[in-house]
Amino acid sequence: MPDHFTLLLEWRRNEAAARGLAKLPHDFYPATSAYLAEVRRSYEAELRENPSGRKGEISRQTYQRASQVARDIVEGRIQKTLSAAFQASIGGARDLPNALAEERTLFDELLDSLLRHRRSAAGYLEPMSPVSAPTPRSPPSSPPSMPPPAAPAPAPPPPEIPAVPAARGAGPLTYVRILKDGRPIEVGRETIDLRADDVLSLPADTAKLLVDAKVAELIAPGPSRTIT
Repeated sequence: MPDHFTLLLEWRRNEAAARGLAKLPHDFYPATSAYLAEVRRSYEAELRENPSGRKGEISRQTYQRASQVARDIVEGRIQKTLSAAFQASIGGARDLPNALAEERTLFDELLDSLLRHRRSAAGYLEPMSPVSAPTPRSPPSSPPSMPPPAAPAPAPPPPEIPAVPAARGAGPLTYVRILKDGRPIEVGRETIDLRADDVLSLPADTAKLLVDAKVAELIAPGPSRTIT
C-alpha cells in the first residue's frame, strides 16, 4: 500500500481535476492529521539528536511538502463546499456527492447561515405566496311564491378596441457560475470581469453566449435586472 505522502499527492491531483468533490477515504481528516503529527515528531527528534544530520533535514522537508499538499486538498474542497452552499441557497440542489462528514456539517451550517441572511437582510428576495381569490357569495334564492324576474335583453357587445402591443419587458435574469477566467465583457453600460467561480446575474441572451462558449454554467434565473 502506498505511504500517506504518496496518497496525498494522488488525492490532490484528483481534487484539482474534478469539478465537484473528489472521492476521499472517510477518515481523510483524522488520518492526515495523525500522519503529519508523526512526521513532525520524527524530524524534531532527529534534529535534536543530530542538528546537522541529513535524515532529520529530509524528514523536515517531507513534513513541509506534505503539509502544503494537504492544505491544497482541504482549501480546494472548502471552496467547492462554499460554492455548493450558495447555489443551494438560491434554489439549487442540496446534495453534496462525495462529501465527508466534516464537509457535510460545514455545508449545512453555511446553507443555514445564507438562508437566514437572505430572510433577515433581504426578505424581498424570497418568493411571495399567491393571494387566494375571495369565494363569491351565492345569490339569495327568490321567494317560492314569486316568479323569477324576466331576464333583461342582452346588451350589444361593446365595439372591439384594437389591442395595443405590450411594451417589451426586460426579461428575467439568469444566474451563471464562471468556469474560467476570461476577458471582460460589456453588459449595458457596465463592464464585468470574468473570474473563475464568480456567480453573476445576467440577461438571458448574455448568459447563453457565455454558456455556449463554455465559459459559464447555468445556475438559476434571478428576480431582478441587477448585474452582480
